[in-house]
Amino acid sequence: MTPAGRIPGHRRCAWIGACLAVALASAWSSCANGGGTRDLEPAIVETYEAAGGRLELTLDRSSLTSAESVVLRLAVEADEGATVAFPDSEGGFGEFAVVRDEEVSERLLDGGRVERTREYVLQPFLPGDYELPPLTVTLDGSDSISSEALTIPVESVLQDPETADLLDIAEPLDMPAPWWWWALGALLLAVTAGAAWWWWKRRKQKLSVPRVVPPHEIALTALDALLSEGLLAGGAVELFYLRLSDIVRHYIEDQFSLRAPEQTTEEFLAEMSRGPHIRRDHQALLRDFLHRADMVKFAKFVPAAEETGGAVKAARLFIEQSVPTPVLSAEPGSG
Repeated sequence: MTPAGRIPGHRRCAWIGACLAVALASAWSSCANGGGTRDLEPAIVETYEAAGGRLELTLDRSSLTSAESVVLRLAVEADEGATVAFPDSEGGFGEFAVVRDEEVSERLLDGGRVERTREYVLQPFLPGDYELPPLTVTLDGSDSISSEALTIPVESVLQDPETADLLDIAEPLDMPAPWWWWALGALLLAVTAGAAWWWWKRRKQKLSVPRVVPPHEIALTALDALLSEGLLAGGAVELFYLRLSDIVRHYIEDQFSLRAPEQTTEEFLAEMSRGPHIRRDHQALLRDFLHRADMVKFAKFVPAAEETGGAVKAARLFIEQSVPTPVLSAEPGSG
């Protein structure tokens, strides 16, 4: 036998679940009909006066069921310049949960007074006697008006919770996925795998293609390496000019496809003057440089330091200025 006033554990859980379901349905219906604020005569009206202000507390219900909500309205009448702080509803009011907190509205009264109103929608969960605790409104940060505690009975939506025929929660149903879910998943997997393979292949191709070093970079690097060897400081002037001339001749062969290393200076200059490969001003610069190098290599001419520096400067200037400018082709329809 179950003791009087007690509900068995499994029936109690099912009964609470049913109450919550009804409460949610009632709340949804209330929102669909324009919210919890009701334009009906209040069931409870309490008035409190203190600190030059007046507080009116109204409730639209004096009793309710666990599936219903009650609208609490606080109206404060004070001077127009007074600041009013209403109670914070974040943690609820006593055993009531605050499901909605309306914005403060104001109404101008006679005599420079203002009525400020705020409404709260309160929701119980289980049946029983609910106590609405004293609520305090603060005026100008220091003065306050407090209401008295009120008791509101909350009844059950069930006729007899002890004998109610409530069913336990059923096991979840096993709903197999339709076949097209599997087909869509396989298609997405195939597309993802294909995109990943294409990205990996493109990245591998980019990494596998070595960068082609242009001839002018090779020549300038070799020129810097020659200067760092210190041949001039060691007196090897002939070897220095031989190496310097070799760097320039190989650059001409790689850049302009002229057989400069295998030809004599006169043969190369004659071929250079007949072709369009090298500009006229660059030809004059190159002709002067090669003649100076031949004087050192074959005539045993020992140039001064200024002439050697001028030869290095002429070689570097020729390499840097004779780099062909890339031509952008304008194809029909291109941007």
